[in-house]
Amino acid sequence: MARALTLALLLQLSMPSAFAQYVEVIAACTREVTKHCQAAQPQRNALAGCIEAHFQDFHEQCQTALMRTAAVREACKADIDQHCAAARPGAGRILVCVRKNFAALSQS
Repeated sequence: MARALTLALLLQLSMPSAFAQYVEVIAACTREVTKHCQAAQPQRNALAGCIEAHFQDFHEQCQTALMRTAAVREACKADIDQHCAAARPGAGRILVCVRKNFAALSQS
């Protein structure tokens, strides 16, 4: 079950950022997500809702990792909308699109 939650968390965070940030979130949050969100369906909205509901229950390292990833996602939103609008979220498709369009991305 922990593997499924780890994969679901990775898919949940499939908006682009440095791969290292994904690894940081998975390493920092797997235990908390498994503990608090085990019953949540591994679908994007159910898991996101559970993470949001239990954010204050997560330890500081997990909270920090999630906030960093959210900041990158926000900084890249306009570029994703412009260059990767056709890419469906999940399974790393947006990350692949961002990598393909890296040279065209804005500085932020």
